[in-house]
Amino acid sequence: MRMVCISKSNDIAVGLRLAGVQSFFIKDNDEIINKIIELSKDSNVGIINVTEEVYEIAKFQIQKISNNQELPLIVTIPNS
Repeated sequence: MRMVCISKSNDIAVGLRLAGVQSFFIKDNDEIINKIIELSKDSNVGIINVTEEVYEIAKFQIQKISNNQELPLIVTIPNS
């Protein structure tokens, strides 16, 4: 299983890429929500890291995924 990250901060995305984590730098709120839904359906994704800012944007979808699925685990990380 792989770990991914969704961030509105390019610094966080680049930093995690350097650590070997597939990261998505997305500015558009609708794209963020769509990416979270897409990744939650991917059986190869075990952990989705989202920044606090992304969590606030997609809180409803994240809670729905967390309540209805065992995986992926969605972890909130601090903004830069």
